[in-house]
Amino acid sequence: MRTLRRLVTALTAILALGMIVIAGTIAWRLAGPLSGARPVTAEALALPEGHVVEVIGGMGPEIVLMTRDASGAAALLVYRRSDGTLLSSTPVAEGDGGS
Repeated sequence: MRTLRRLVTALTAILALGMIVIAGTIAWRLAGPLSGARPVTAEALALPEGHVVEVIGGMGPEIVLMTRDASGAAALLVYRRSDGTLLSSTPVAEGDGGS
């Protein structure tokens, strides 16, 4: 019986420690980045002349935009989220979807 009591006490301590770690992790993640630099938003990006944003996406360190220019040509633009630098521009060929 004494062994069972020790096991239950140890399990309770481990459970309490786990809850403290989870609460601390959530608080740390909600606090946001520690540096004073704010990430660039899609609205603040410098688009090429004549391009209009159709779709915004991305995760992690990049923002991906699908844009169209005045002639209707589509392009994928990839920007660095931290400073808004254009990393790549890829023209999108539109087709009939392979059917």
